[in-house]
Amino acid sequence: SSGINAEYGGEAEEEEGAGMDMEDLITRKDVAEDLDKLAEQLGSASWQERAEALDSVDRMLKEAVNIKPNLGSDFVAAIKARVADKNMAVKLKSIGIMTSLGSALGVGTKKHKELFVILFPLLSDSKKNVQAQVLDSINVWVEHVTIRPLLQGEDLVAASSDNNPNLRSCLFTWLVEQLKAAKVPPKLPKELNLLVPGLFKSLEDRNPEVRKSAQGALPYIMAHVGYGAMMDKCNNLDQKSKKTIQDLLEKNKEQADALAPKKPPPKPKADLKPEQPKKQRARSPVEEPNEDSGESSPVTQKKSAPKKGLGKKPALGGAAPAAKKKKKKKK
Repeated sequence: SSGINAEYGGEAEEEEGAGMDMEDLITRKDVAEDLDKLAEQLGSASWQERAEALDSVDRMLKEAVNIKPNLGSDFVAAIKARVADKNMAVKLKSIGIMTSLGSALGVGTKKHKELFVILFPLLSDSKKNVQAQVLDSINVWVEHVTIRPLLQGEDLVAASSDNNPNLRSCLFTWLVEQLKAAKVPPKLPKELNLLVPGLFKSLEDRNPEVRKSAQGALPYIMAHVGYGAMMDKCNNLDQKSKKTIQDLLEKNKEQADALAPKKPPPKPKADLKPEQPKKQRARSPVEEPNEDSGESSPVTQKKSAPKKGLGKKPALGGAAPAAKKKKKKKK
């Protein structure tokens, strides 16, 4: 998903940056007032009237194509209630509206996390067509909102520990698909470790679908949280569960290591190459005098000092005492 890539991947960050430039070119319509006008009808006791109001919202969004982030407080409250409507026809229409809203808002979805998070509890529905429609809507929203605010809040954490098996099964399957779709496995925020207790719970669930979903997510979550950190969390389990989970962690460790984000290779230090000759001259143990300038290195001067002393040996007769007298005068 480009939602995860844009938040945590390298290449997609550039893509998102480029997308923000294009955002200035998009003409967005303000539909807040018109949406609020439909709020009352959306709360009608008649399911037919509620459905008609949703159809009106759908036409409005299709006509506008791109809308401004202000949705109107009355409408937001009304659509929150309708996605959990007892009437299945109204419920499905409302989920469809959520998908249309995500597309029409674009980057404006980031200002409406409170709408995004109401989608996850809807995965508790046992009907596959409802789950599929909810997931489609979630994927539209996550493209812009990204997964970070979900991890940093309690919404995704609560869903991962929910008692409803359908919700947990769908959630962990969706999370794996998000990670698989990423171009480069991203290093997700540390808050991902808050999902571990719910994952452990699902690994031992009686429902085979929940266990299968959790087992599929285990190596991907371990790749980012870390084997050691997950082993530490086993200390909060009873002895029987601790043994079961530790065995699963050990079994999946190799795959998790392979999936773990790799550090990028260090950039070549090309700028140091021109300086290399200077460093070699400074470290050279012996340098020959420069014939043109007459200069020599400090080491060469030290080697020339003993040569002066060699002239003292032939002057044993009279020159030596004279030299001593001169030294005395200097003192």
